[in-house]
Amino acid sequence: MTFIEKNLANNEKIVYKAQLHWWIYGKSVLLFILGLIIVIYGSTSGFSPAAKEGVKVVGGLLILISIIGLISAYTRSSSSEFAVTNRRIMMKTGIANRRLIELQLNRSEGLVIDQGIIGRIFNYGTIIIRSGGTMEEIFSPVADPYEFKRQINNAIEGSFAPINNPSAI
Repeated sequence: MTFIEKNLANNEKIVYKAQLHWWIYGKSVLLFILGLIIVIYGSTSGFSPAAKEGVKVVGGLLILISIIGLISAYTRSSSSEFAVTNRRIMMKTGIANRRLIELQLNRSEGLVIDQGIIGRIFNYGTIIIRSGGTMEEIFSPVADPYEFKRQINNAIEGSFAPINNPSAI
C-alpha cells in the first residue's frame, strides 16, 4: 500500500496515478555510455601505458558518477507519488525529508503544462498547478502530462456533479 493510499479520507478514491518519466535517468545513462566508450578507447588506443591508465581512470570516474546519478534518479522515482482522487490532487516526494502537497479540487485555479520539444517527443512535461492566487506547485517531469491534466479536469467536473438524492441535503 502506497503512502497516498494510506492517507485517503473516508469515501475518497484514487482516480488516476501519475509517475515521473523515465527521462530522469537520461543524463546518467549517457554519462555511463560515455565513460564506457572512454574506458574501451583507453584500453585499445596506441597511447603509452601511463596515458592508457589515465584515460581509463577518467572513464572509470565518469562511470562511477553515472552510477551515483542512476541511484539518485531511482530513489527520486520510487519515492515520488502523484495522484488525482475524487476530492484532491496529491503529490508526495522524498524519503527522509518527505513533502506532501494536497490541493482540493475546488481550490485549483489553473493548470499549466510546460513541454519542450524533447518532452513532446518522449511524452513528458512539467505540470504547474496554481491555487489560491499565490500558491504554485510544480510536478516534473511527469509522464503523459496531458492525460494527468485530463484526469484532473475530469475529477474537478465530477466533484461538482449534482446530488442525486435531494433529501440528503
